[in-house]
Order: sequence, then structure tokens, then C-alpha cells
Amino acid sequence: MRKLQKTIALSILVALGLVGCTSPQISGQSSTQISAPVAKVIDRPMYLRGDFSLWDAEEIYQLQPQGDGTYSVRARFMSPGKVHEFKIADGSWSQGYNCGYRFHSVLKLGQPQAADCHTIYNYFSFIPDKKGWFRITFDYREPKKPMVLIQRD
Repeated sequence: MRKLQKTIALSILVALGLVGCTSPQISGQSSTQISAPVAKVIDRPMYLRGDFSLWDAEEIYQLQPQGDGTYSVRARFMSPGKVHEFKIADGSWSQGYNCGYRFHSVLKLGQPQAADCHTIYNYFSFIPDKKGWFRITFDYREPKKPMVLIQRD
């Protein structure tokens, strides 16, 4: 009877989420551990390339790894109301590393936008409301679903 009570109590705690990652092993079965997905590392330099850099891969616009599968760079946009177009790409516009918009071209502050790294002409657009520094973040934690985010820096 006492064993049944312990089993019921443990079942209730598991259902309520009050038991951590450890659980008793069931006889004859091994336990498995759930781990966080490992972030994909981009194996080459990536750049913010746009009308402000004459579409060149300039060192000042090289994205820097943030250690969690995201990469970022700062850019200064000095013309409020002007449409700035850009992509995130390697130095050679390589297939799979030539990232533009997937669904919508216009980026808005603080709103992540899906990217497609197999595009040729899908440039992101951004229209700053005032001049200043902005941080562009490329989220590559899910390589099949990369995202781009722009924020005031």
C-alpha cells in the first residue's frame, strides 16, 4: 500500500511539474537527457551589405558572433525617411549565404523578420524615423529559419 501511495504522489508531482529533470529509472530502461540544441556556427565571415556600403563586403560591417547562434553589427543611418536597402551575405554572395527577406522586405524596429539565404534580389528595406546608430542582428540558431532584427543602438 505504501509503495502505491509513493507512486501516486510521484505521478501527481510530475503532472504538476514539481519534479526536476531527474526521475526514477524504470527497471530495465535507461534514462535519457534532454539538452538544448547546439547553435549552428557560420563557417565564414558575413557582412551587412547595402546601398550605404556600395554593396561591398566591408570589414566595418562584418557581423560579430554573439556566442549563442546570433551575429550582429552596428550601422549608422543618417537620413531619416530614406529607404536603406541591404542584405546579409558572405564576401562572394555564395548560395546559402546570400540572405534577404523571405516574406516581407520592410524591417521595423524590434520586429524580427524571416530571412532566406538563397535569394538573389530580395533586399531588406529599412526606413529610420530619425538618424542614429542601429544594431542589426542575424539569428542563425535555426539555419533553416534564419531571422533578422533591427534595433536602435
